[in-house]
Amino acid sequence: VADLDRVEGPRFVHREEGLFPAPMPQDSEGVGAIEARFKFLGNFLGKALLDGRLVSLPLAEPVYKVLCGYPIGVADLDKVDREKAKHLFGLLEAAEKGWPDISAYCLTFEYAPSSSSHGFEAHALIPGGSEVAVTNNNAHEYVERMACFMLRDGVARQFEALMAGFEEVVPASRLASFFPPELRLLLGGDAAVSWTREELQEHIQPRNGYDAQSRAFNDLLDVLSELSRKEKHDFLAFATGVRVLPAGGLKSLDPKLTVVRKHTDENPDEHFPSANTCFHFLKLPEYSSKDRLATQLRGALQHGFGGFFFN
Repeated sequence: VADLDRVEGPRFVHREEGLFPAPMPQDSEGVGAIEARFKFLGNFLGKALLDGRLVSLPLAEPVYKVLCGYPIGVADLDKVDREKAKHLFGLLEAAEKGWPDISAYCLTFEYAPSSSSHGFEAHALIPGGSEVAVTNNNAHEYVERMACFMLRDGVARQFEALMAGFEEVVPASRLASFFPPELRLLLGGDAAVSWTREELQEHIQPRNGYDAQSRAFNDLLDVLSELSRKEKHDFLAFATGVRVLPAGGLKSLDPKLTVVRKHTDENPDEHFPSANTCFHFLKLPEYSSKDRLATQLRGALQHGFGGFFFN
């Protein structure tokens, strides 16, 4: 955190495949500082698992395989960098079918990082790799060495630090009892958010001004059951702080999602809902109609992020 003021360029990374350590030469000067960060990340993930807390951190599938003690290889490359995998496997196909020599692409046995922020311009995959051209004859070796650097050799110290941090909180023997999809579900929750009105009625608690027969409470259940998938994620983020549900769905939320009446001195139709995410409290004014409730709730979901204006 102390280094953020010195960071140049974007501070956030989004990858469709999920987050995976950026490969880099393991003897470079910056690896030591990066190891400390990955160890902290391991502490954080271990504590989240121990306390049963969900983490809004979209890790790539191979990260969970490593945490559970499973090996990763070339077959996992498309789960880390889909475009890179498509390019490399395309080279293999061209070499195997004897298409025009791929040396025309002017590739060499080097890995080039996607950003200059990683602190190096290129890394030789073999001694003198910058002088060795990739051809139809050595394409297989090139792909294997590239995948090995991206998935193993270039991320070894990062993963060692991640595991060391994790094991300070949760013993490795505990992690070995999980399959990767199970660990992903426990840490990251279920991204396929869905619910029925019956499930909402069973697992959302009305309190402090509302009961199961209150019109406003039942209007809320109707509106929540009609939300789009994106709106459901937005609602969970607004009310609980996390965009997903834990394993088991609504019934597994701890504490339970609770709806309380929000008292206002003026017309409640002019007020937005608010939330206390720590306790999963949704504070709902007693609106005059279901339509007004839907309008104000969607307004809160659209504008209530990035601050505490609705908290």
